[in-house]
Amino acid sequence: MHKILANTVFLGKEIINLTDCHSTNEVALSMVRSGLAKEGTVIITPKQIRGKGQRGSLWESAPGCNLTFSMIFYPTFLSVDEQFMLNMAIAIGVQQGLNRFIKGVKVKWPNDFYLDDKKLGGMLIENRLKGRLLESSIIGLGINVNQIDFSVGNAISLRNVSGEKFHLDEVLNVVLEKVEQQYLYLQSESYKSIKENYQKVLYLFDEWATYDDGALFSGKITGIGNYGHLEMCKQNGQFVRYELKQIKLIKKD
Repeated sequence: MHKILANTVFLGKEIINLTDCHSTNEVALSMVRSGLAKEGTVIITPKQIRGKGQRGSLWESAPGCNLTFSMIFYPTFLSVDEQFMLNMAIAIGVQQGLNRFIKGVKVKWPNDFYLDDKKLGGMLIENRLKGRLLESSIIGLGINVNQIDFSVGNAISLRNVSGEKFHLDEVLNVVLEKVEQQYLYLQSESYKSIKENYQKVLYLFDEWATYDDGALFSGKITGIGNYGHLEMCKQNGQFVRYELKQIKLIKKD
């Protein structure tokens, strides 16, 4: 049972603990649709049966070992064109929170968290729109904390790296504190700083690696576009821009 936080303004002031569920994002969406969810509500479970990841993938998590939860926001101050700013702000908050426990955590565009070239966590943002503005955002997070063995070869946990077992409540509290700080920072329209900070912690930023966009090529990330596109320079000098499903990382060069 996760405790209600005392050191945030609104995020995590209401925590809904579920013994198990198919997806905390699905539960959160149902609550938003019914009008029952306050901003900052967190839905958390130790056992998520069909947690969702990017590209329709499932999120693997051993019951009781990791953090699997969703946060509800109402970022009505953002336009549809600005929605990736929310993505960047939340990612920075999670990265900062995890960095309190182990150094070197990076954000892999757009929503994964990497450590030592392995996946430490993932984030799935599901926005609802009303006209040209965001109406609500459900942000699902899966963070590998104490799990030791994974069926996927590129997964890693805080415990794998540090050798110590962490208190899940402590990790949750710190992550929520940092996420809330970045969300409030976003509300103050500090867009330029958020984008700069996101690029500073971006995995493989300005490093050569092999990618696949239908053909293999060597390139490096040069920035993030205003709408969240990945901006890259190919080894032949060509500058290109990609959306999420248009490119895949193959390996570091």
